[in-house]
Amino acid sequence: MHSPTFVTDLAIVLAVASLMGIVFRRLGQSTVLGYLVAGLIVGPYIPIPVFADEGHVHALSELGVVLVMFAVGLELRLKRLFAVLPTAGITALLEVGALLGAGYGVGLALGWSSHGALFLGASIAISSTMIVSNVFAERRVESSLKDYVMGVLVVQDVLAIVLAAVLTAVVAGHGLSPGEIAGVVGRLGGVLIAFIVLGLLIIPRLVHTLVQWGGAELLVVVCTGLCFGLAEIADLMGYSVALGAFIAGVLVAESGEGHRIEHLMQPTRDIFAAIFFVAIGMTVDPRLAAAHAGTSLIVFAVVLIAQLLSVTLGSVLSGNGARRAVKAGLSLGQVGEFGFILAAIGTEAGLAPPALSAVVVTVAVLTAFTTPLAIGAADAIAGKVEGGLPQRVRQGLDRYTAWIARLQTPTAPAAKGRQIFPVLLLEALMITAALVGLLLALPTLRGALSDTLPGGWDLVVIFTLAGLLLLIPARELLRASKALSLELSERLFTAQPTQIQQRARRLFAVAMQIFVLLAVATPCVALVLPFTGPWPLLALAGSLLPTAWMLWRAAERGSGPIRSSVERLVDLLSRQTLDTHEALPSPAALAGFDKVAGVRIPEGAPAVGRTLVELEVRSKTGGTVIAIQSEGDSHRLPTGHEQIQAGDLLVLAGTEEAMSAAQALLRGAPAET
Repeated sequence: MHSPTFVTDLAIVLAVASLMGIVFRRLGQSTVLGYLVAGLIVGPYIPIPVFADEGHVHALSELGVVLVMFAVGLELRLKRLFAVLPTAGITALLEVGALLGAGYGVGLALGWSSHGALFLGASIAISSTMIVSNVFAERRVESSLKDYVMGVLVVQDVLAIVLAAVLTAVVAGHGLSPGEIAGVVGRLGGVLIAFIVLGLLIIPRLVHTLVQWGGAELLVVVCTGLCFGLAEIADLMGYSVALGAFIAGVLVAESGEGHRIEHLMQPTRDIFAAIFFVAIGMTVDPRLAAAHAGTSLIVFAVVLIAQLLSVTLGSVLSGNGARRAVKAGLSLGQVGEFGFILAAIGTEAGLAPPALSAVVVTVAVLTAFTTPLAIGAADAIAGKVEGGLPQRVRQGLDRYTAWIARLQTPTAPAAKGRQIFPVLLLEALMITAALVGLLLALPTLRGALSDTLPGGWDLVVIFTLAGLLLLIPARELLRASKALSLELSERLFTAQPTQIQQRARRLFAVAMQIFVLLAVATPCVALVLPFTGPWPLLALAGSLLPTAWMLWRAAERGSGPIRSSVERLVDLLSRQTLDTHEALPSPAALAGFDKVAGVRIPEGAPAVGRTLVELEVRSKTGGTVIAIQSEGDSHRLPTGHEQIQAGDLLVLAGTEEAMSAAQALLRGAPAET
């Protein structure tokens, strides 16, 4: 590092990166885009007399990968990972599965081999932690959205490590058979367990000791040494250095000092993260990128659309509401740093065409440009989407979001649910492995039957027998998903079994079963795509329309009684004295809500003159406005566009915490207890 060549290259890279970062910051864009442009300037392909040695910069950029993944691990305590899995984890699974399938289908349509198409799908499946965290730091984003999006990114990074391990095995010649994939994932799981168990015995205690001794310098040196030490061990074991750095961050975070260490190391991390993006920009050959501009634009469109739809759908299903779901979808529409790593694995091994790296980098540059624009416009876009939803859909989503929020409160144990999850995963893996095994053995089976059966009948016999064999795990999968949905609905609807509650319980149970099956099916479909082609993905996508229609009809049947209950509730509340926040003795008429109360809007309150869409009551507080009574207007279900006036009576529903937060937002004063 002390040789003049390294010093010169480092000086050139940082000087040009600083200049471009300032320029793009002044233009209102992310500094990441400036770093990528700096890479083009100092790279070998543009005849500008400012050059840096590509090998030296690449070596320095690996430090950026290690430090960034260490920082990601520092933000993730194991308790938090388990906490975000039911919501952010499901969204990440849907997103990664959808992008894998979409990328694979695009690769096949372009005439690439199955391996090349698989690497394309993997390269675009992971969003960018670095870009999103940088843009969030530069722009004001509400904490609830930031926590959710970062949770999705953390789970994506874990899935990326699994993808990297599987694709590394493919490169090593082990292939994509179910046995080999199971072996790779099993070995990776064993390594992770060993690292974490042994590390938890040593590293948190070591960090606590260093904190007691005092001195930030020693703490930073030791933690950095742990980071690079575990990265090197992972590399020696045949895994990515990112895996070791990530685990090191998780282990250090278990000491409870993760935020302090992250703050101390942030300047160093930012420097080498900038070098990492410069190194990526240096690999872009403008001529090669121009030659494949059409392909890059197609992949760019697929990334934007598929990311938005899959993340939005996953976020809605996991109970985040339409507004936050759209914002999350707009925030995650980019190709991440893991995409560069996965693309390099494929191209260097000759399993993917040379154009893959150029396409991935070009798409990454385009999405680095569009991400700040999308996040900046997220509020306006999400407001228009939510305001444009039919009233019945929006009200149904509000109720569903409130139900999910109530399930996440620690009011009842979910022991039965914890027993059902392994059954779901086991049955899904059995079905996936059986399908892959059948497709791999299909040529042999057809050869054995070709002499005894006429043309075409061999396939009929094979797939009929396979269907009969798959009936058992498929039936158990359906039973397990139904049992889980019923258990959740029983936990949610614990009040008196009124007719409205029974209808709401049935609707919720159906919606949850569909949610569970979709979450399980999407990654499984992605796993079988290399053996089947895109038709399973098309079948899964085609099933969404009849599913949505079925839920619409179910919600339509239940909306009438709920509307009548809301009207009676407003009449009752309007006869009460609502100078303070008052609650009904029993909110049983509106099944699934912990609490229902009326709030009278006083003169000068923050809500006066604004609409519910502008206030974002649902997304900011978790409370739901289920009815409004204004002077001269008896009662109505809100569309979100009504302008609230002083003296209006708003009926709120939700958890105790959500009600207090909603009252503070509407009235500008803390809730009374």
